Amino acid sequence: MDMNATREIVKNTYSNAAIKPQPGLCCPKDYSDKNTTDHIPSEVFDFNYGCGSPVLKSEIKEGEHVVDLGSGVGIDCFVASKIVGAGGRVTGVDMTDEMLEKSKKYAKQVAETLGYSNVDFKKGFIESMPLENESVDVVVSNCVLNLSSDKKTVFKEISRVLKPTGRLVIADIVSNRNIDPADQKDEKLWADCYTGALSVRALIQALMDAGFVGITQISESPWEDIAGYKFSSVTLAGYKSPKGDKCLYLGNKAIYLGPYSKVEDDGGHLFERFKPIDICTDTALSLQTGPYKDSFIVTAATRAEDSTAPSCCAPEKESSSVSSCCAPDNESASASSCCSTEKSSSATSGCC
Repeated sequence: MDMNATREIVKNTYSNAAIKPQPGLCCPKDYSDKNTTDHIPSEVFDFNYGCGSPVLKSEIKEGEHVVDLGSGVGIDCFVASKIVGAGGRVTGVDMTDEMLEKSKKYAKQVAETLGYSNVDFKKGFIESMPLENESVDVVVSNCVLNLSSDKKTVFKEISRVLKPTGRLVIADIVSNRNIDPADQKDEKLWADCYTGALSVRALIQALMDAGFVGITQISESPWEDIAGYKFSSVTLAGYKSPKGDKCLYLGNKAIYLGPYSKVEDDGGHLFERFKPIDICTDTALSLQTGPYKDSFIVTAATRAEDSTAPSCCAPEKESSSVSSCCAPDNESASASSCCSTEKSSSATSGCC
């Protein structure tokens, strides 16, 4: 469907839902931990249109900046507000005036209860967020991504605003198979969170295409069978890859601790259990964050960065028949290889 057309459909649906509660819109989940919600006015939960509780599964820390996409009346923002504390910051992004009006009203009540104000709401589209580059620690989204007809742009935007190794945690509706284009034309099914859904495989691929690594499924629960599709609610976490224009080999090594005999990460690096592997600076940073951090020991660089250090991901080397981070003459004593010797002939890079 055309992006402008879907926006109008979604905007109209949720404008009305902000004025009068619409029970059953999407598949709202209860926030069972009252310690995280006792500061929120009870009437707010009449407007709960999500399909999970991504904030409670995001391992948010005090002082972090959290952004909620399609923030609605602000439930997830208010939950995050208490977790990040007075030194943290929470931003809700929504395109619907009626939702924004309600969320700002409730934000004042929440601030009075907590004794501090750290939440702000911005009007905007999730395909073009009113946020600065690399300014956010965590992005959450609760049953919103399926409503966009340009998910590729949404994931790029999330990557843009996240700091390197920042994370996103999304609760969304998925389908057991790709939605037929003819079914996507049903406006009500789209606005009700059905026919804009991706399959799990397509959702994960979209995240990988946008540069996210360490993608992990946190939870899944069945929702409904409709129009020949099986829909479920799934919560996924992913981390922004730290890859940049200054990826270098400085002598870092990684040791995989098990339990498997060998594993391969999203970048194509193969790690054998207990075997030290040469890695570049970007990979070293990745392995010390997110779901990798408890499975690897990463040794410090053995020499200081200098102007002669070879780029591990130099664009001009990407077309080489050997690894993009290994010098063509890597068997010579003077070559600075970013990959172990036995892997230098691999089709995939041992470092980048």
